[in-house]
Amino acid sequence: MKLIERYIFMRTVTAFLMTVTALTAIVWLTQALSDLDLVTAKGQTILIFLSMTSLVLPTLVMVIAPFAVMIAVAHTLNSLNADSELVVINATSAPPWVVVKPILIMGLVATLLGASLSLYAAPRALGSLRGFITQVRADLVASIVKEGIFTEIEEGMTFHIQKREPNGIMRGLFLSDERDPQKPIIYSSEFAQIIETTDGTFLKMERGTIQQQIPKQQDGENDPEQSPDFSSVNIINFDSYAIDLTKFTGVSESSSRFLKPRERTTHSLLNPDINDKLYLSQKDGSRSELHDRFTNPLYNLVFACVITAFLAQVRTTRERRGNAILIAILLAASLRLAGFATTSLAIQTPYAVPFMYILPLSAIVLSLWVAVTGRRLVFIDNLIRKMELLNPHILNKLNKMRSNRQTPNAI
Repeated sequence: MKLIERYIFMRTVTAFLMTVTALTAIVWLTQALSDLDLVTAKGQTILIFLSMTSLVLPTLVMVIAPFAVMIAVAHTLNSLNADSELVVINATSAPPWVVVKPILIMGLVATLLGASLSLYAAPRALGSLRGFITQVRADLVASIVKEGIFTEIEEGMTFHIQKREPNGIMRGLFLSDERDPQKPIIYSSEFAQIIETTDGTFLKMERGTIQQQIPKQQDGENDPEQSPDFSSVNIINFDSYAIDLTKFTGVSESSSRFLKPRERTTHSLLNPDINDKLYLSQKDGSRSELHDRFTNPLYNLVFACVITAFLAQVRTTRERRGNAILIAILLAASLRLAGFATTSLAIQTPYAVPFMYILPLSAIVLSLWVAVTGRRLVFIDNLIRKMELLNPHILNKLNKMRSNRQTPNAI
């Protein structure tokens, strides 16, 4: 790159890094504060808290990066125009490519960064986050059972333990399961431990008994609201026994076996297991997610090219450059919203998938053509002029409304 190109490139990259860092920090801090109950209410360590909240950073950067590119490019080009640097470049008969090239390279770098996050880092981070959520929920069940206290984790299901060891083993477990009044069951064991497996969360008991009361056989139908009359009790001794606690941890909807499409790796989406029932139930969502990972990074380049098409040309102060910036930002935001719409539509029908690629690629090609050729679109210039004419009228109306509100107070 030439000296002037390196100068523009470094200014744009610096603005991009500052913007993406600031925006990511603000959004991450907001997210972290909302999850602070992991420490205050659920008894998790600071390390678990920081690990879980930091796993959303790749996704945050991926989403924020296009808007950071837009702000960085708009700031750089507006500063170059305000300092008359664009005027000097234009006076030297330099082609528009001199200004477009460094911004295009920066947009490509941001696109490659977004692709690495979208295709690799973000899915793996979200998958790891799902594992942390599973662990926290399992720990929550273990933490709500206190020593020497009868704890009801669900109506009709009561826990009691004599002592909890540092390694998580519970001594002297008593568990009463009366969720079905017709078949109450009492579990007791010398040792118990909540364990996590690929199949869910289980309470493993060792050296204990199961007591099941058997109701008397009566003529006619029993009223389920009346307490049954029991005739005998079955007692079963066991060395090891486990009951499923998945329902109480919520793991059935969030374990590693039930990863959502956005939490699956790109390789698993490209080469799905045709025998995976969960994938088959989410086949449409997985299709949309896969193509979104390839098209989402393109919007970094879309935003860079659209803003450049509007602001790379020299404009005088009379032309109200702010109006051009506003129109460029609105157009870029509209393209991104249209991208979200096509992604959602791709879940409903596979015919929407080509439009996920056509939309950003056509915007890039058209914007580059306008920026490189130095053309000024007539309808855009006319729109800017109309906005300039409307601005005084809008300001006058606002001033009148403000004066009308202040008049009664003065009286």
